Amino acid sequence: MRLKLLSITILSFLANVAMAQPANDSCSDAERLCGAQVLSGTTTAATTNSTEDDLYCSIPSATVWYKFTTNSNGGNATISFSNLNFNADPTYGQSIEAMIYSTTTPCDQNNYVPYSLCTTGSTDFTIVPAAALNPNSTYYLMVNGVNTGVGVTNSAECDFDITISGEAMDSLYPTASISAFDTILCQGDVVAVETIIANCSDTASFDWYYNNSLFVSNSTGEFNTADLSESGYLKLIMNCGNLCVYRDTTDSIYFDVTTISADAGPDKFIAEGDFVTLEGNGDGAPTWTPAGTLTDAFVFEPSAFPENTTTYFLTVTNGSCEATDSVNVFVGEVVSIFSAFTPNNDDINDKWVIKNSSEYPNMEVTVYDRSGQRVFNTTGYSTPDKWWDGTYKGKPLPVSTYFYVVDLKIGDDGIFKGQVNIIR
Repeated sequence: MRLKLLSITILSFLANVAMAQPANDSCSDAERLCGAQVLSGTTTAATTNSTEDDLYCSIPSATVWYKFTTNSNGGNATISFSNLNFNADPTYGQSIEAMIYSTTTPCDQNNYVPYSLCTTGSTDFTIVPAAALNPNSTYYLMVNGVNTGVGVTNSAECDFDITISGEAMDSLYPTASISAFDTILCQGDVVAVETIIANCSDTASFDWYYNNSLFVSNSTGEFNTADLSESGYLKLIMNCGNLCVYRDTTDSIYFDVTTISADAGPDKFIAEGDFVTLEGNGDGAPTWTPAGTLTDAFVFEPSAFPENTTTYFLTVTNGSCEATDSVNVFVGEVVSIFSAFTPNNDDINDKWVIKNSSEYPNMEVTVYDRSGQRVFNTTGYSTPDKWWDGTYKGKPLPVSTYFYVVDLKIGDDGIFKGQVNIIR
């Protein structure tokens, strides 16, 4: 019994999914028809709304709605139905009917003005307005599944394709093209990609694809080759329009990109007479300068033994492409952190001083009391007005030992932890 109940539940769920109403089941949700675009529609599971669906054709029983807006010229238009596919059950109707309306109040049956004959079809058919359409005007199209005929008890369930064309809908459709002056690049090179857009006066969006994967989307139509890291094909898909959105896809441009990068690694700190291993990496062949205080200037991770603070430059080459980065090796004292101060307002040692702090404008200083509560924090410690005066929320802290973290913001080697004492 449990299995049977489960089967019934699944079948009921599938039936509900299959019978989902069309998105344009209501006039207020009418789907927009645009020139040169094909829409797929259906009357299957469509319902009726007594205040929206009109009685001009048969009594509506399964209606779906469309709308379209004419161009600035107006004139004639033709709406075409094709690929009609009906539910073959003889108890279902075997035709659909369509009617064009103009209305001063959208989706209000009392304001509908018929703008075509009621046109019925069981195979491909067209419907045309009874008179020229006004320019810059919106019209509505009601499509009804016919429910009449011998033995018919259900409204027609029909899938179909629908298009609109004619002078009232004709326009110059948007186009896009792209070009580049240079397509042979080193990784990181910035080459302008020129985008030419025609016949798009409405809002546009741009989807850039590289090797058939979406690379970036924007609203400016600009592309930066500096972000390309491999060779490949670039193309643009432009979407233009507010009411009707038209898409154009450009031809592709092939970029021959030579992979190249250089990373000299984090800054290092050593005592006088000591040495350290540099942590360079990249794509290509490395060369370090100055080479005199390195064990090997042509590997990514040489040992450095400078006598003084030195900046080393890593240059990586790959064919004609080159990339450069730098790293500092600090020798001796980086910063000098005093272990105590006397904030007693005698103008002598009243603030906690960290020597050389002016060399690190992004330095962050944090102080905690014995319970772990943070009593001081600042970013930038280069001037006396930034220095800690031994207070918390404006009140003097008691004589005690406090714990600090000084982060120079130059990597893991630039973080110092220790104790500072307040003495009075």
